[in-house]
Amino acid sequence: MKKTCPRKAIAAGFLICMGCVVFLKVGGGVAGSVLFSAGLWFVVSMDAELFTGRVAQDVYDPLQKLLMLLCNLAGAAVCGLLAGLCLPDAHEAAATLAAGWGTQTVWAVLWKSVMCGVCMYLATSKPAEGSRLPHVVYGVTLFILSGYAHSIALAGYAAIAFGIAWWVIPVAAAGNALGSYAMKYLLTGVLAKKAEEKGK
Repeated sequence: MKKTCPRKAIAAGFLICMGCVVFLKVGGGVAGSVLFSAGLWFVVSMDAELFTGRVAQDVYDPLQKLLMLLCNLAGAAVCGLLAGLCLPDAHEAAATLAAGWGTQTVWAVLWKSVMCGVCMYLATSKPAEGSRLPHVVYGVTLFILSGYAHSIALAGYAAIAFGIAWWVIPVAAAGNALGSYAMKYLLTGVLAKKAEEKGK
């Protein structure tokens, strides 16, 4: 079993929150979504430990995954609080975004987070060949433009806004895990077959 490295997990949360900041600064949309993916690209390329990208990996036990999530949230909180204090325009945009999540139903947040988990599994899984960059960019752009819920990003927005409905992030984390595991289950046979064909 692999053990979570708290420093790498805190770094991952910090990097995802950097994606939140640039998304808010450019006003969202396609440009913001693509630029947000820089945060995940650094997570992947620097081997930082992100809960939403690693929750379905068997090399971590449940407690290690929980520790990873908590450290991600801590990193996002630190980066977000500093951004909220130093960037008033980002704070205002994040406050509007956070308020919107607080008005949604639990089931809506859960479904949107499951779908984000699917996107994150696709974005962070190693392709059979070629660069991982397109996977990261398309996966992030897909979940953001679709309005799906990424638990660590929501923590970043919450910190920048100085608050969000207390239940949103735990529900989003659970949904992210469900979506990631579901897509892993659906694709495991396909990926194994590709690996086998490549080995021939």
